Amino acid sequence: MGTQIGKLLTKCRVKIEYSDLHGKRIGIDAYNMIYAFLAPIRYRQTGGGFLTDADGNVTSHLSGLFYRMTNLLPYNIRPVFIFDGKPPVFKEKEIEIRKGRKEEAALKREEALAMGDLESAMKFAAVTSKITPQIIDDSKRLIEYFGIPSLQAASEAEAQGAYMVQKGILDAMASQDYDSFLFGSPEVIRNLTVTRRRVATKQESFELTPEKVNFKALLEELQLDNRDQLIMLGLLVGTDYNPGGIKGIGPKTALKLIHKYRTPNSLLEYLDSKYSINEVFPHPPTGLLDYFRSPEVDEDIKFTFRKPQISKIKEFLVEERDFSNERIERQLERMVSKRRKIKQKTDQLALDKFF
Repeated sequence: MGTQIGKLLTKCRVKIEYSDLHGKRIGIDAYNMIYAFLAPIRYRQTGGGFLTDADGNVTSHLSGLFYRMTNLLPYNIRPVFIFDGKPPVFKEKEIEIRKGRKEEAALKREEALAMGDLESAMKFAAVTSKITPQIIDDSKRLIEYFGIPSLQAASEAEAQGAYMVQKGILDAMASQDYDSFLFGSPEVIRNLTVTRRRVATKQESFELTPEKVNFKALLEELQLDNRDQLIMLGLLVGTDYNPGGIKGIGPKTALKLIHKYRTPNSLLEYLDSKYSINEVFPHPPTGLLDYFRSPEVDEDIKFTFRKPQISKIKEFLVEERDFSNERIERQLERMVSKRRKIKQKTDQLALDKFF
């Protein structure tokens, strides 16, 4: 879910091109990306059934990963997939909420299918996605064949990635929400891993292009002094550890409170006088604040990038998971050809700059 502070931000979200990320090591929350593929990549004819191979193995996520990697790698973008470890105790309520939401959606999908309403069934199916050990194993295999590192976080992937960006091991985290900033990431890239390239609203239709968000620019736009204030802002509107935040306090009101009560202690004193802290926070807010300040991470992280193993990718997807040989070969050829053209252009620009 992530925190909803993004509704307050406009200026610090800077549009960039894929070419701006040339050579950049970008951390990716693997579970979030896999879920992003499992939700929309489904059969409409069956009301939202997964894509599968002849043996019933789910392949929706593999399709998403394959096409996303073949689109990113030509730009010499260097993704690093980070898999969640054991979730913190703070996340138990959010996990239960998500489980209940999926069970409810599954029942509604069955009802829609019984009525022959495939469109509604498709909509409910997107909410029911579950990541199985098979999905994880297959994802890691494909990632490995692309020569991309996959790491195991001590706990939360976004916390692990934020730590790695702070230490210069990564250049940025890729994320649609802003939790990485609560964990201290200096930079986040948005719209890098989304499945939809165009978004339509009642007012407009627009392309989703990559955006760079810098932590210092974010604080400046929100007129905040430090990360503690940003964390408290997140806690007011809601995070994965206190879903929904405090009822009646939206992003704008929350920001006003942060501006008025500049320290966590003074803000908590105000909240305690107006609400019962135990009722509005599922866990002590000081504990949540401390967790964001210093989450559990693996400090001994090492990884290497390798060249894609084209034959392994084709063997796995075509021979083991029943993908179309023609489509896979065509896309891989496009990846190689595009990479060659981009490299030539980059080398020429470097040469021109030198002279």
